[in-house]
Amino acid sequence: MLAFHLLNHRILVDPVYGLEVLNHMWATEPVGTTSILLTSIGLLLTLAFKFLDFLWDIYKERARQGKLKVELTVESGPDGEPALCAIVSNVGQEPVVVRDIGYNKPRLIGSEFIRLQTQASPLPHALNARELIRVPGITENEADLSQVLGHFRVKDSLGKLWEVPDPEIRKARRALKNLRGKSLSTAKGPQPLPRTEILAQLEASGPISTQN
Repeated sequence: MLAFHLLNHRILVDPVYGLEVLNHMWATEPVGTTSILLTSIGLLLTLAFKFLDFLWDIYKERARQGKLKVELTVESGPDGEPALCAIVSNVGQEPVVVRDIGYNKPRLIGSEFIRLQTQASPLPHALNARELIRVPGITENEADLSQVLGHFRVKDSLGKLWEVPDPEIRKARRALKNLRGKSLSTAKGPQPLPRTEILAQLEASGPISTQN
């Protein structure tokens, strides 16, 4: 026994009784029963094709829209400090207006988009299909690059936030670590040789003359 509610009415359906009704209809009116079954099957197929056509239209509409691809690079700034550069490209078919760049700062509930503004920022900028834009100059004086790398976002004119793929984040973190290591080694300068190495070099160069 199957039960369901329709317009505040509880309807009971007995599958066994339904099969008996179909058997009786087939025994008395086989032509009418066949017509009803074929009509029902045709109606179901029509609804299924309409639904698939609706889903296909949604897919084509989404594929035709603009889609942003975000890449990150780390390079040395004017003062030798690490600087983060974002390369934003439109891989979709319709134009997209890139409005802001920034990162998501976690809060107690949800997160907040923190906008980054640099002196050389060309934003906002409209990107047509297959075009790209380079946003340079995000230094550690303006934001913590380690935090920015993990939560970097690009906002378009519709307010949608575009994230950076994980491989790009890992690649940028490796580049930032290597650049910081080079900066530290350069800042320390050449280290003096230990005393034992100095004595060994003097002994290898020959006896030291004490005559005036």
